[in-house]
Amino acid sequence: MSWKRAVEELALPADGRVPPAFKAYHAAVALLMIGREQPLGRYELCQNLSIGEGSVRTLLRRLTDAGYITADGRQGQRLTKRGENLFAQIIEDVPMGLFLDLGTLTVFKYAYASLVRGRAERVVDGVRQRDEAIIQGGCNRAGATTLVMKRGMLVMPPDNYNVLLSNERETMLILESLRPQDGDAVVIGTSDDPNLAREVSMAAVMTLFEDD
Repeated sequence: MSWKRAVEELALPADGRVPPAFKAYHAAVALLMIGREQPLGRYELCQNLSIGEGSVRTLLRRLTDAGYITADGRQGQRLTKRGENLFAQIIEDVPMGLFLDLGTLTVFKYAYASLVRGRAERVVDGVRQRDEAIIQGGCNRAGATTLVMKRGMLVMPPDNYNVLLSNERETMLILESLRPQDGDAVVIGTSDDPNLAREVSMAAVMTLFEDD
């Protein structure tokens, strides 16, 4: 099973009831945070997700019931062996994500850039990723910009515009921080809420795996 399908299953309705308030991309973001900072407590998760405390409790329960995490005493949550395997699958495709000061390259105050290995060919014009960010984050609350690495240049599809020409500082920051290779994509989620910026970045990233 792909990692995308695994996190989507976590967000399905339980026993025919209404679906949980969290989405699949929240589960992916939570797994990454736990895997990178474990043990991680519920308070820290609440502080770093845009969903409420009740939804975070439900998410943690789903992750526990699925065998991905376990409590580490009072320290917080830690990945199980199964969780470590899922974490490894995600970071193989999305090895890095960072908050970066990208200025005029993005619309809102905060920008979270996710490096996506080998998915440049899945990017048509960036509209699909932008629309997903808007749908999930809310109109006038979030968006996404998708860039791809081609022939050693960071370009904006569909015209392969070299963003270095108009955004030199921002482009160099992305190149030096994420170090994308030819064939990689960089999906930048943006919002005035930093948690939402990170979440819509993941939501947009997941559109690049729709056929997997």
